[in-house]
Amino acid sequence: MRKIIILLYLLSFSIHAENLTQKIDNLINSMLPRGHIGVMVIDPETKEILYQKDQAKFFNPASNIKLLTAAAALYQLGENYHYHTDLFQDKNNFYLKFSGDPSLTRDDLNKLIKKLSDLNIKEIAGDIILDTNAFKPPYHASGMSYDDLGWYYAAPSTAIMLDGNALAYDFVSAKLNMPIEIKPKTKNTALTIINEVKTVKKEEAIKHCNLNIEIKDNNTTRLYGCLAQDEHPHLMHLAISDPNLYAINVIKEALKEANIKLQGSIILGEKPINAKLIAQHESADLSKLITHMLEESDNLYADSLTKLIGSSLTGQGTYKEGVYAIKKILKENTHLDTHEIELTDGAGTRYNVITPNELIVFLTALYNDPKIKPIIINSLPKMGVSGSLKDRMKDSLLTNKVFAKTGSMHDISALSGFMITPKNKTYIFSIISNGINGKLKIGKDLEEKILLALIDGSEK
Repeated sequence: MRKIIILLYLLSFSIHAENLTQKIDNLINSMLPRGHIGVMVIDPETKEILYQKDQAKFFNPASNIKLLTAAAALYQLGENYHYHTDLFQDKNNFYLKFSGDPSLTRDDLNKLIKKLSDLNIKEIAGDIILDTNAFKPPYHASGMSYDDLGWYYAAPSTAIMLDGNALAYDFVSAKLNMPIEIKPKTKNTALTIINEVKTVKKEEAIKHCNLNIEIKDNNTTRLYGCLAQDEHPHLMHLAISDPNLYAINVIKEALKEANIKLQGSIILGEKPINAKLIAQHESADLSKLITHMLEESDNLYADSLTKLIGSSLTGQGTYKEGVYAIKKILKENTHLDTHEIELTDGAGTRYNVITPNELIVFLTALYNDPKIKPIIINSLPKMGVSGSLKDRMKDSLLTNKVFAKTGSMHDISALSGFMITPKNKTYIFSIISNGINGKLKIGKDLEEKILLALIDGSEK
């Protein structure tokens, strides 16, 4: 009798698995029949593969790559690591050594300069030298599209990062056939804007013209083309193309505010070995920076961490050394097969590829690491609650039950991470859609429907 019960259970389980596979296959075929879709889902406790499709093929996962960057940073540097921005003195000169802290703000730099006033320094006989040698060029990842340059998500990854190397503006396009208004959200005047954008009807903007951007010298940005008429302002963020120049201007204003006279100049250089440390700004700890990077999918944070990891392992803060370090660190700590991935940066441009299978191997290793697991899961966007998943599937079975990294480009949608079922089981999943040609919303809908199907299946 016991054998019959076991056979019936196995038969029921087999039918259920087949039904789940058929259901997800049907979802993919009906929603994105021409897309290149890779999926893998496992139960990390039983090692059961719940679903897989093209799991061994290469896909571009977009910002899912930031998962690798986050883990490598934690393994290499530790969750309590801090960036430092230091102020030194050597004879008549003062030195600001920048570390590529992506969270550094204009206010933070102002406070460092104010330390001079607190030390009763009223006049600087020499120069202020900015040491920016922590990160080397290039300052944009090779997979970054040319038409992205100038927007905040393509801000340069220099050692000086102030306010995310970007500024916010309201683009007002209420008056048809008139130039748009570009209003800064702060009093900051770091950028000079050449505005050649006109307001047109929505249909014309869709079919006949675009909003274009051109980077010019001296932190000058030219905007041209058109923007669709809208009674509401569009909030947009523009990159600061020359962060060094921005920092110089910030320091000049801070000196003036502190009534400190500078006899020399503000120039780039290198801090002498024997210079005396007189003030320091410390960032939040690495775990908090990683939370911001993953929740907001912040490319500048990812670029900074990539170069920092490279510098920590090889002494060179470049993209090339950074991705070398990421692969080496993850191979040693997670057994990731580095032959099954191609990295050119740590943010997720279109030159990066990986298989869903390797993402699952990687995520399973994190899940089984008692030190890394809680940091990563707590740092990830939560469905319907936080980060890039905040506005998705609110008040649903997935709300606060999916902890995952999103990835989006115009023809790519990806979602990889962890899901907790109503029966408190954890599934690890990776869903990547490539070649969906502008059907980004459908790609996201597919991810959600697959996860709902898994929940429905887990109840049976």
